[in-house]
Amino acid sequence: GDSGRLRQVVVNLGGNATVNGVLTFTSGTTTTGANTLTLGAAASVSRTSGHVVGNFKKPVATGSSVSRTFEIGDATRYTPVAVVFGSVSNAGSLQASTTSSEHPNNATSTINPAKSVNRYWTLTNTGTVFTNYSATYTFVSGDVDAGASTSNFIVGDYGGSSWTYPT
Repeated sequence: GDSGRLRQVVVNLGGNATVNGVLTFTSGTTTTGANTLTLGAAASVSRTSGHVVGNFKKPVATGSSVSRTFEIGDATRYTPVAVVFGSVSNAGSLQASTTSSEHPNNATSTINPAKSVNRYWTLTNTGTVFTNYSATYTFVSGDVDAGASTSNFIVGDYGGSSWTYPT
């Protein structure tokens, strides 16, 4: 039998999918392609290992200190993003994905492409009205350029046509 063997499960979505119960990651990846994996309003995530490769959408409820962690990465690396909203006055949703390369508009930023993280995250808000937020982006050492000092890193936010640099 297979007793004692570690299995890695890979799931590929053939269309958009919504989970309304507990989404359990034990190993492997769920790849969405152009589709989206959506967590329903009453759903939750339990993670031991594994993550979403592609678009992962979660609801954002009203309240203060509303947090959402997106269990995302690429085919081999787990690189989640955690977002905490200061105060949410209108519920909505937030979708996240990550790409393991330089941002395509990096040349117009103040970020040195030779001393940066070769990864970026895409966050898309739908309907959520909030006062402020903080985000924690997780990357792995293989994403960092040789000679780069993570203590010198800044975050750049590309809004479709220009960069801003939040504190």
